[in-house]
Amino acid sequence: MTAAVALAYANSLSGQFIVDDVDTIVDNPSIRDWTHLRAVLVPEPESTLAGRPLVSLSFALNYALGGQQGVGYHLVNVAVHVAATLVLFGFLRRWLDLPRWRACVGPHATRLALGIALLWGVHPLNTEAVDYLTQRTESLMGLFYLATLYASLRALDRPTWQWTSVAIGCGAAGMACKESMVTAPVMVLLIDRVFVFETVIEAVRTRWRLYLGLAATWLVLAALVASGPRVNSAGFSSGVDVWTYLLNQTVMIVRYLRLAVWPTALVVNYGWPLPLTLRDVLPEASLVVALFVATMLALWRAPVWGGCGAWVFLTLAPTTSIVPIATEVGAERRMYLPLVGIVTLAVCATVALWRRVARHQARHPAEAMDGALVGGAAVFVFASALILGTIERNRDYRSGLILAETTVARWPSSVGEHVLGTELEKVGRTSEAIEHLRRAVPGAPRAYYSLGEIEFRAGQWDRAIRDFEAFLQAQPLLLEAVTARLRLGHALMAQGRWRQAVEQYRTVLTMHPSTDEVLDAQLSTGDALRYQGEYDAALPHYEAYMHARPDDVRGANGLAITLVGLHRAAEAATWFRRAADRNPDDGNLQRNAAMALLDVHLVAEAAPYAERAARLRPTDPGSQDVLGQIFFFQRRFAEAVAQFQIALQLNSTDAEIRTHLEHGREMAKRCAPRSATPQRC
Repeated sequence: MTAAVALAYANSLSGQFIVDDVDTIVDNPSIRDWTHLRAVLVPEPESTLAGRPLVSLSFALNYALGGQQGVGYHLVNVAVHVAATLVLFGFLRRWLDLPRWRACVGPHATRLALGIALLWGVHPLNTEAVDYLTQRTESLMGLFYLATLYASLRALDRPTWQWTSVAIGCGAAGMACKESMVTAPVMVLLIDRVFVFETVIEAVRTRWRLYLGLAATWLVLAALVASGPRVNSAGFSSGVDVWTYLLNQTVMIVRYLRLAVWPTALVVNYGWPLPLTLRDVLPEASLVVALFVATMLALWRAPVWGGCGAWVFLTLAPTTSIVPIATEVGAERRMYLPLVGIVTLAVCATVALWRRVARHQARHPAEAMDGALVGGAAVFVFASALILGTIERNRDYRSGLILAETTVARWPSSVGEHVLGTELEKVGRTSEAIEHLRRAVPGAPRAYYSLGEIEFRAGQWDRAIRDFEAFLQAQPLLLEAVTARLRLGHALMAQGRWRQAVEQYRTVLTMHPSTDEVLDAQLSTGDALRYQGEYDAALPHYEAYMHARPDDVRGANGLAITLVGLHRAAEAATWFRRAADRNPDDGNLQRNAAMALLDVHLVAEAAPYAERAARLRPTDPGSQDVLGQIFFFQRRFAEAVAQFQIALQLNSTDAEIRTHLEHGREMAKRCAPRSATPQRC
């Protein structure tokens, strides 16, 4: 079984970072140092790892061991799935050996558990939870979910504190991986009631310690949810109507069931909830309601089979019921645990039917077939087909572009067009990217942000401003809104619209941005205010920025210019000098430092900066002029005159340079060594 699962996912190890993997791993500073546990365990709000500290820690350990080498992350994802498959086998072996199951499928729990776990482990519907690195949230939660159930069954055989503690610990760990773990305590009670105890009261009286401990794990989840990790993308505050989301889920549930039976044309992104009506989804809604009613009736009349149906509905409920998830109407990874119930139901129902047929044929033993042999052959055939399907699906994950193209081809949506556009832009196919991004709007407002980014990099300020404003109007609370406002401010700055730019930067500072975004807004605000001559207002922004980044050249130069505007020449010279020292190859900075030092009469200190400026910028009249001033103050008048002449040739209309030249000539004449009437120099 382990070898089969490993074989199925062997070609997934070369997969790239796709979609959310960039934010989760590549651009995620919180996983850079696993020893900084606060940063690791409390990622940025609205990120995929927010409120999921155990998964974040696993990525931090991955990064510590291999940096951004993708193969390490894929190996861990496959290992988690293999572990989940093994735990599932252990759980099923005990579950199917309970008396009520034995009455239906006979004393073959180990073989049945092996077959079910094998089929589940290699099923292509699980590829998203394994190949898509960020979805370790799902597979790790699934591992702890199954471990909780396994430990709870072990606690039946040996009612000691050890297995009870393991079950509670796994339950708490699962809550720290993903919110879908919320149903695990209910599932334990359901299994106990249906397969072990006659009444709920009897179950509670016998196992109240276990149930109380598992219920306490909800406090872990409540604490994580209370921090508001994704209030703008999931939950009742996400902006999606509950009824609309529920109608969309009827379509998705029917598709999930189809994919569980016939896993072809798999899709990684189903887009956002659509504004459907009951009439639009009446066939799907009728089927889902019928299945739910059948499950409830089965729990009453045939609880063994009803238990499998309840497994599916219960594990789907957190993501596929009334709690809206605004960013995804559906996701195949949500079937990671429900698929267990479907496969178990299919295999066990087939075995039960075979046993009934075999009993009917018992009168003619020669005609009866060996059920174990047929069953083993059937599992081998189905598992082989599923392995081939998984291997084929893994190939789609070779790159984000391939995955996006298959998504648009198999399930067209505005969000799919947006993702495809961003992937095309990454590989340099910008014109095609813009075409797909234009198709994505207005259905996927994030596409406005992607368009704005492309236009911003191209210096198309009017278009960038238009698209960033459209994005912010549609999605003002998304994580990208902070960056969008910064970009919008920079584009407005490029057009000289200083006051509007300042408004954007000041809004950024109220939006809980990251440290880098705060500093960007501080520096940019300082620049915009300085350009308007509002030096008093600009100064505190520069000071705050330079306190955090004392060696930053742009900040030091901006602060120095601001101090000049405030007539604080000595302080300005210090910052000009720091900027020039940090970047000795920038002739403009060298010239600024030389001029500032001259202003405070530090000629000797100014000289090397002036010489570098003249050498680095030979066609800049200002750099040549400041070197001439250095010569003048050093009483090297002939050299000063020559330098001023060079500057004047570069800018013949500059009155200040002409004045310097005249003074230089006068002093050179007065101090000539052969002057007939020596004058005071």
